[in-house]
Amino acid sequence: MKENKNQLWGVWSTFGIFVFLYFVIALVTKEQGFLWLLLTAYSLGVSIFLLKKHKLRKGKKLIMPVVFTFFYMLSSIYSFNLFSVIHAATVFLASCAVIATFTDVMGSFHWVKSGMKYDFVLSVFLGILIGVAWGIINYLLMREGNEKIPTEFMKASIVALNPAVAEEIANRTVFYAFCVHAMKGLPTSRKENLTCWFIMMVPHILPHILFSLEGGFVNALVSFIVSLVLYILVFGFVFAFLQRKRDVLSAMVAHGLVDAIRFSIFGLPFV
Repeated sequence: MKENKNQLWGVWSTFGIFVFLYFVIALVTKEQGFLWLLLTAYSLGVSIFLLKKHKLRKGKKLIMPVVFTFFYMLSSIYSFNLFSVIHAATVFLASCAVIATFTDVMGSFHWVKSGMKYDFVLSVFLGILIGVAWGIINYLLMREGNEKIPTEFMKASIVALNPAVAEEIANRTVFYAFCVHAMKGLPTSRKENLTCWFIMMVPHILPHILFSLEGGFVNALVSFIVSLVLYILVFGFVFAFLQRKRDVLSAMVAHGLVDAIRFSIFGLPFV
């Protein structure tokens, strides 16, 4: 346990560096785009570290990273730029890092709960069910104060592949893999479990809540904490829960559908 504890300190220390840079960038530039780039750099750094420790898999193990990268690039067809290439590379490396880490530490890794067809169907069904429910909740939360910009659902769905793939894999799964590497296995104690839940939710949420850092110090602090807790409870937890208790596919489907609904009603964010 002592060895695990020391290695989890590595997870927390890298997160601490990320948070420090987050507040520097947030308070100096107030630009959300820079925060997303910071999160991408964080994910890329973790991915490269894990690949250095567990080595890149070849052959069939590269099929899904290539597929995920293709879907991400597809999501960028309406707003392709240099950052799209950087994010695509991050998705590919993060996918490879997840496979390499879990294969080394746990013996195997599956994007779907098992290789059985009924598990694939069940994961998709569960993702759709959760996606529709949370999509409605998101609409109810956004309908006041946000301009409605109706968009073709197919176009919205293509763009929604961006968060479905990039955010779930590069901003959530790879951080879980980082914890698994540090613990040399799945979490067994409350402290280890809390670390995994935290690191799967908070880094991804922080760029979303830049808006809370307004006003005086006390007001900004209270607003930031309240926003963080609400985002965890309303959105962060459900996708992390699906990944840990079901599989990555169900979380990707749910996340993508939530954003597809949002984009079709309130407009596209990346165009």
